[in-house]
Amino acid sequence: TDRSRGLGDVYKRQVYPRRCPVCDQVLPPGGTMVCPGCLEKLQVREGFHCKKCGKFILQEEKEFCDDCLHTRHSFEEGYGIFPYSGWAQRSMVRFKFHGRAEYGVFYGKMMAYAAQRTLTRWDPQVILPVPMYRKKEKKRGYNQAAILARETGKCLHIPVRGALVRRIRDTKPQKDMTLQMRRKNLKGAFAVSPEAAGYERILLIDDIYTTGATLERAAKMLRIAGAQNVYFLTVSIGQGI
Repeated sequence: TDRSRGLGDVYKRQVYPRRCPVCDQVLPPGGTMVCPGCLEKLQVREGFHCKKCGKFILQEEKEFCDDCLHTRHSFEEGYGIFPYSGWAQRSMVRFKFHGRAEYGVFYGKMMAYAAQRTLTRWDPQVILPVPMYRKKEKKRGYNQAAILARETGKCLHIPVRGALVRRIRDTKPQKDMTLQMRRKNLKGAFAVSPEAAGYERILLIDDIYTTGATLERAAKMLRIAGAQNVYFLTVSIGQGI
């Protein structure tokens, strides 16, 4: 019942108190999602973005990062909210590897808010989280991209269809791999449902974009399956050159 679920939520908050996604300190009661002292860190960075992948670039006169100047991507455009450094990098590590699944609720809402103008221009019809291999997801307990996609979808009133793209092969951790090694590692990792061909505008969601190998591979498989335009949105994104 609704009442029993409510009591369960209260019990969980007492045993496992919610933590601020920025500093990881236990949040005070009252429903706040971020420590008051951390709010200023959440200002979306103003700056110059690569017009293709969305990485932050330092030079005003450049429209594209060096990677996008020399690489043909399968996605149309991408966008990341926070630079992958400092507090955001530490937060993503806790989110992915240290059980802080609750961060995803906050970041999903933040993505929908901060990328509102870009998302309005893209006008996606469906949201797909980048999938995780089933055994790995079971071991971790959750797929962080699926949490982000669910919350973003709620805010934007856009359906989330996780079954349209599946991870069918376990891949090695990519943290210390070069871009070429990552691309090789991801071959054969994704399978796409034929239903994907019925969408003109698909939004992929993940937590981080650095080399872009994972999102590129997922977008490529969607395009091969017949999807027309694929975009991506992430919480954090690397620095371009």
